[in-house]
Amino acid sequence: MEEKEEFLKEFGDYYGYPNGPKTIDEIRATEFKRLQDTVYLDHAGATLYSELQMEAIFKDLTTSVYGNPHSQSDSSSATSEIVREARQQVLSYCNASPKDYKCIFTSGATAALKLIGENFPWSSQSSFMYTMENHNSVLGIREYALSQGAAAFAVDVREAVHQDGASKSPVTSVKISQHPVQRRSEAGMLEGELTGDAYNLFAFPSECNFSGSRFNLELVKIVKQNAEKILEGSPYSKGRWMVLIDAAKGCATQPPDLSLYPADFVVISFYKLFGYPTGLGALIIRNDSAKLLKKTYFSGGTVAASIADIDFVKRREGIEEHFEDGTISFLSIASILHGFKILNSLSVSAMCGHTTALAMFLRKKLLALRHENGVRVCTLYGSHNLKVSCHDSSSIVSFNLKRRDGSWFGYREVEKLASLSGIQLRTGCFCNPGACAKYLGLSHLDLLSNLEAGHICWDDNDVINGKPTGAVRVSFGYMSTYEDAKLFIDFIRSSFVSMPSEFEKGYLVRSKSIPYTDEGFENQLSSSGCYLKSITIYPIKSCAGFSVESWPLSSTGLQYDREWLLKSLTGEILTQKKVPEMSLINTFINLNQQMLLVDSPRCKGKLQIKLDSDSNLCGKEEIYLHTQRYEVQCYENEINQWFSNAVGQPCTLVRCGDSQHFCSLSKDRSTGMCRDKDSKVNFANEAQFLLISEESVSDLNNRLCSNTEKRSGGAPLYVNPMRFRPNLVISGGKPYSEDGWRNLKIGNARFTGEC
Repeated sequence: MEEKEEFLKEFGDYYGYPNGPKTIDEIRATEFKRLQDTVYLDHAGATLYSELQMEAIFKDLTTSVYGNPHSQSDSSSATSEIVREARQQVLSYCNASPKDYKCIFTSGATAALKLIGENFPWSSQSSFMYTMENHNSVLGIREYALSQGAAAFAVDVREAVHQDGASKSPVTSVKISQHPVQRRSEAGMLEGELTGDAYNLFAFPSECNFSGSRFNLELVKIVKQNAEKILEGSPYSKGRWMVLIDAAKGCATQPPDLSLYPADFVVISFYKLFGYPTGLGALIIRNDSAKLLKKTYFSGGTVAASIADIDFVKRREGIEEHFEDGTISFLSIASILHGFKILNSLSVSAMCGHTTALAMFLRKKLLALRHENGVRVCTLYGSHNLKVSCHDSSSIVSFNLKRRDGSWFGYREVEKLASLSGIQLRTGCFCNPGACAKYLGLSHLDLLSNLEAGHICWDDNDVINGKPTGAVRVSFGYMSTYEDAKLFIDFIRSSFVSMPSEFEKGYLVRSKSIPYTDEGFENQLSSSGCYLKSITIYPIKSCAGFSVESWPLSSTGLQYDREWLLKSLTGEILTQKKVPEMSLINTFINLNQQMLLVDSPRCKGKLQIKLDSDSNLCGKEEIYLHTQRYEVQCYENEINQWFSNAVGQPCTLVRCGDSQHFCSLSKDRSTGMCRDKDSKVNFANEAQFLLISEESVSDLNNRLCSNTEKRSGGAPLYVNPMRFRPNLVISGGKPYSEDGWRNLKIGNARFTGEC
């Protein structure tokens, strides 16, 4: 309570809606009861809908009759009126006059951006300028521009700092630096031939979804009126400039005021505002700008008349009718009115102050974290403003974490541990490659090298060549609480900060390291009492494994481990998550007979597959797993039919290439030598071996039991170490000490660890 009192002393004027109809505690208790055991911190990805909001929507839809608006019936007229009201609400939210703007409903913010790109009047003299900090859905507009011979280039925008405090004009306070110009068409105009007749487009987000940095909306007027000046006479500055604001993220706490900043296009996403509905967005467009868009396709609802067997069509003149193809999602549109009621009852400024206060609090706490040796734990990205200001601040906190030795924790490790602690957050680049590269200091060479190493969006390659490939992002919503932020800070402190006094209390200490020297490691290992308890082989990925006393090692890890997998007829890799029946498939390898033995309660006979024979094989093919390409061997129909019966759906068995035998591993530390210089991975997810400690799992069970008792008082949870499908289980030592091991020696076999 003392910590919360300190928080309220600093942020109480902004936190919790002190002047609103409900306090934050009342909102959580009555409208978000489902969050009792969850800390949800991904509101930039998708915020949450209120339970009262959904009750109002359900009541509306179950007591009203809404018909297709492309008709004249009473139910259709009722729908048309609801749609008209919804359009007006969207315009009002951005303070846009209906005399100057129209609201076009789309299937999402991305669809709104696509509409602009494919209908914009591009020419070989046009330019598409965009900030580095832009979502991929904005960058995709570049394809339309380049395909029409236009130029495209990224820019960095910064506001000049006035040392003397003197006021300067917006034009002189904003500095734009241009990246290299991209052109795809040989027919493009030479620089000296560019004229002022072209239409150009400048795109920027009101708030960066990677860092939370807000852009000065004065950019709208600056670019439209002074493009040549801020681009310092660049030949690509000529022509008429139109401005696009991506407000999908920024609209939640600070919608652009279009009466002050008359952008030509603004895109918004409703599930980022109030959680529901998904699949619905809007394009707010200036009336005069809409007339310049060149739409080719027509559909039901967009034409006044057409004749089927001759080239004749008369399009509707209304802007909304002209661009909304087919029947709009009118039930979803009716639903957004209930979402806006929630926002309007709290007020945008109050929501901004509330979420900004939480973000500021979290930033301060993260910046203060230090390891026992004084090394800073957290590296923040974006604005470090520590004063509550809706103009400069954000609800987003993006960062990465460092160990005490200065190396990086992978963001996926943070995400996985957070999930185990009931904390939901987002990691990666958040579909914003420019901001990701900018803040992480990744060069073009780094990005291409990472791609060649197999890294793509949403994978587990979070650190490559010692550099993070993405970040951890926490984002707050209007219903977030101090307790959410506090629980997250406690999680970071207990899981990733090296503090000896807290280690003795059983906290996670991820940075605990083991010396690289063999002698030093062996002394610590023996003194800690660690020993290898079990060895388990999983021949077929996601099927049951078998335990052994000793087993050969190869260039892929334990010989034959995860050397086979099952895939569907469409090429999808089957796993227990999707096909639970795979857990019933038992496997065993008889090394003397060189035979893989498989059985299942769903099949009558036991399957026998010879390891050193091609008699059951019927060819080769290529598959992709974890972004890696594999050449695999395929089996004949008889074997595939057996596995199809075992899992209850058609599938095929494939095998990775043969493994070369190097050495042997045994629980009694017998001799052998494991060389990693020629190592490779079969179908394992991340590495050749998965090692887990009984003490670490025991500590996890204690935490789960404690959390269960605190939150619900239900039966305690218990996790078996084998649930993690480890190859090696060790016993002895302190919980999580294995996370810091760099070298490992079992018998005479030496291993290199990954944390």
